[in-house]
Amino acid sequence: MLVRAIALSLALLVGIGIIVPLGTNDADAASRRARKKHRKHYKKYSKRWWRQYRARQRRARRHRAQVRKLRLRQLRLAKARRARAANRNNVASTPRVKSVKAPASTPQTWEESKTSSNEVRFRVDDSRGSQVGSASISVVGPATGEDRTIGSQRMLAGVSTTALRRDVINRMIQENGWVVNDYQKEINGRLVYVVVAQSQARNGQLQSRMFYFTAVDGKIYNVATNSSADQADRLAEESEKVLGSLQNRVRSAQRASVRE
Repeated sequence: MLVRAIALSLALLVGIGIIVPLGTNDADAASRRARKKHRKHYKKYSKRWWRQYRARQRRARRHRAQVRKLRLRQLRLAKARRARAANRNNVASTPRVKSVKAPASTPQTWEESKTSSNEVRFRVDDSRGSQVGSASISVVGPATGEDRTIGSQRMLAGVSTTALRRDVINRMIQENGWVVNDYQKEINGRLVYVVVAQSQARNGQLQSRMFYFTAVDGKIYNVATNSSADQADRLAEESEKVLGSLQNRVRSAQRASVRE
């Protein structure tokens, strides 16, 4: 009995030792056949081989394009974050000049509606008393130097016009608008930086936005208007008169101070 049991055990072990490798080899062979079938290898430089090669190249190009697009997006976001941070730092580090007063001779159709420490707001009416727009006079900050141009960098009283334009862009983003143009001109012999913008009113009407920056008595003033497109020329003319009034008020105060 003992001999028979030992013989059966040996036979069972031998059988398992034979079956397992056979099963493993079959499985490996099936896997290799499946991979070979999936890859569909063709004779090199045959039509099908070239077709497969071009398909791989197209996939590789699409992948590289997606990687470049993602990288550019990341760079733009990083640049926008740096610009916002720089703008916040500039605003925080620039001392604000308070107390702005409206010129004594503003246009008759400009009715003062609200006044704060550094801004005066106006309602702009037509000859019949109907509102056609709005305007404001505010102090942006102190003048820190002279008007000059360094390379492509323009300075208004020591302040970069790029920074002034960026402030307008940020405001337009908040008010569903966009900047159209910017330029410099002289008004009453003083340099004025002008930013032209547009925005869309709630009723869908296109609004004309004008921002005039000038330095008067050590301060940089901003005269801004908002009106429908058909009133833009009129408000531009009146804004230039307001700027001239600001300059004349300071000159009058200086002459009075000298006489005293």
